[in-house]
Formats: sequence, C-alpha cells, structure tokens
Amino acid sequence: MNLLKQFAKRNSHSMLVKPFAGLGRSINRFYENRNHHARTNGELMVLNRISRLTPEVIFDAGANVGDYAELARQACPQAKIFSFEPVESTFKELEGNLLKKKIENVTAIKKGLYKEDKLITINIYPGHEHASLHDLKGVSYSAIGQNTIEVVKGDNLLKQLSLDSIDFLKLDIEGSEMDALQGFKSAFGNKKIRAVQFEYGYINITSKVLLCDYYDFFKSFGYILGKIYPKRVEFRDYAFKHEDFIGPNFIAIHSSDVELKKLLS
Repeated sequence: MNLLKQFAKRNSHSMLVKPFAGLGRSINRFYENRNHHARTNGELMVLNRISRLTPEVIFDAGANVGDYAELARQACPQAKIFSFEPVESTFKELEGNLLKKKIENVTAIKKGLYKEDKLITINIYPGHEHASLHDLKGVSYSAIGQNTIEVVKGDNLLKQLSLDSIDFLKLDIEGSEMDALQGFKSAFGNKKIRAVQFEYGYINITSKVLLCDYYDFFKSFGYILGKIYPKRVEFRDYAFKHEDFIGPNFIAIHSSDVELKKLLS
C-alpha cells in the first residue's frame, strides 16, 4: 500500500492526471456555486425568504442598472428600497430603467458606501458591472478610464435619511465591501442591521481582504456567517478551505436571530 501511495504521489502532476485535475476544479466550482446570476445563485431565494418577515428597509449598494432592485421590489413590495450607484453614466441608466419599468418606491442615490465621507477616484472597466476602487489583478480586461465619485459613511447616511435601522443590506461593490461595512460600526453595535449579503470572490485577491477578515469583523458584533447556495444558506464556522475565492455571496445575521437563521437554512 505504501509503495502504491508513493507511486501516485510521484506521478500526481503527469499528463495522464491533468485532465482529471481540470475536471475536479470544474466540479468544485459548480458545487460551490460559482454563479453570479441572482435568479439562480440563491440571491432571489434569500429575498423571497426574507420577504416573509415583511422587511421595511432594503439597501442595494452597487445597484448598477437596477436588476437587483427589480428583484427586491418583486419579492418585497412593501419595503423601501434605496439603490446606491455612484458612477454618473450608470446612475443615469439606473434612473431610466426604474422609470421605464415602473419600479416604484425605489430611491436611487448617486453615492457609494464607504468607511468615511469623501470624494474618491473609481476605475471604470468595460461594461457596467465592474467599476471598482481597486486596480483589479489577474483579469482579462483593463480599466478604460476613471471617475471621481462621492462616497458616504453608512452611519452618517442613516442619519441623513432619518432611518433607524436596515432590514437587509446587500453589498456588491467590487472589492470594497469591507470598507462599506466599517462605515456601519455603530449600526452593527446596536443591532440596527438585521442581515447583510456581501460578495466574496476573486476580487478579494486584489483588495487583500480575506474571508477570515469578514468572520472576524462580524464576530466582533455578535453576527454569524453563512454561504448562499441556490436553495439554502449554509451557516458555518470559518475554515481555511473556504478561502477559495470562488464566490459569489455570503450572508451575515445576528447570532440571536433564531427566526431568520431557521428561515434561511
């Protein structure tokens, strides 16, 4: 048996094994839900289940052209939705789509969420969905320009909007999710945010914010994390094997929120 193991290890990188290695990676990405389509990757599932709790306030950060806002409106017709999109050209398209599709009770705000109030430079990449504060590494495309955008600290924003709490905070802001979370420290400390969905994936290699950093951040406020799959959320403790950059989304809820955990699980 030992001889067989030694033979297998010596030939682990052979041309014969290589196709199986590629197949294994593909299967793992499929199993771990490498899918950014909200209707099929579990994002819509989360909205539909949270809708049973009749949420009143939803923050859609990284609203892009309004696709997520449309899903949120369909799932939670009673909620006030605030969609944040800081890039001028994309914001105009967002406003146009909300008007054209008659998506009501959605407030579009031309700002980004961040850890402080300031003006900042954002990189513009081909397509609407990849504007980022980061110079993305290891991707097949390059920045085609830059814009100056306004970003705002979340705790300050709640005061400006005269809001006491957020039922659901969705963050899809191309690597700056942790920056946005840090702007809500007061809200988290006072349990004013019931649930947070955030994106984690290959962009975190550029931002240098690891999954363990999210676990540490939320743990400090008494929140637990789960990964979103198409049909359920798998709440779990951190393990280094989860640091795979596959994505797409995780969710954080307070550890005392038994009702929401049961609903999502």
